[in-house]
Amino acid sequence: MRAFGAVSGDENPIHYATDNDDEDDDDDGRGKRLGGRVVHGMLSASVFGALLSRAHPGAVYATQELKFRAPVRVGEEVEAIIMLTRKSGTRARYETVVRRVECGTVCVDGTALALLPDVVSEKY
Repeated sequence: MRAFGAVSGDENPIHYATDNDDEDDDDDGRGKRLGGRVVHGMLSASVFGALLSRAHPGAVYATQELKFRAPVRVGEEVEAIIMLTRKSGTRARYETVVRRVECGTVCVDGTALALLPDVVSEKY
């Protein structure tokens, strides 16, 4: 969390416990309002590029639209999914989802466009 915050510049206190706080609870209400410390939204969404490159080695991750629907809390297990929705030549469009494993709540969703190499393996 701290490394991502330092690289991205997102030092919002909802991502960090202060020196006087327990790691799971903030006594000033920041974490309580969101149910605990929150993972950076872009960190949660950053796995989509990795999934696309595994599905299509050499693909260029061209665009991503995101909606942050629910917080991902520190320590919460989530899964990331990409679903091919349309392919035309070397362009592929995907639905992207990050959801909580325990209850299925969608935390982040959107669409992505990838530019595929000329020869693409059909492994999905």
